[in-house]
Amino acid sequence: MEYTEMIDKVKALAAQNRAAKTAEDKAEVRRQMDALKESDPKAFAVAVGYMAKTTEQKVKELTMAEKFGEITDMVSMAYIAKAYFGKSRSWLAHKMNGNIVNGKASQFTPDELVTLKGALQDMAQKFGSLSLAI
Repeated sequence: MEYTEMIDKVKALAAQNRAAKTAEDKAEVRRQMDALKESDPKAFAVAVGYMAKTTEQKVKELTMAEKFGEITDMVSMAYIAKAYFGKSRSWLAHKMNGNIVNGKASQFTPDELVTLKGALQDMAQKFGSLSLAI
């Protein structure tokens, strides 16, 4: 079987699995996936590898704002910018949205990502402590 044909079949089964409502539907998709794998193990492996790589790429392409989702509505981004970075809310918004600044996309540096992770962990600890005190 041609690789592109196998990729299309795996994609279709993955979509069918996401749409499955019952355990029986999911079991049927697994059965079809197993049969597809048995029909051409090499092409199946290539297709699954391709799917994993494209999914990984899509995740990398998400802006930080998309990764944060509703968190940006739940916490003060101005507070995070000032308390953890010593910067303005607009600076953080540019970083979160990957806005073009001086001709290039504004992204977090590795050190800024460490700071952001630390900020989230610090806030999580504070929320956790508060929830225990209530």
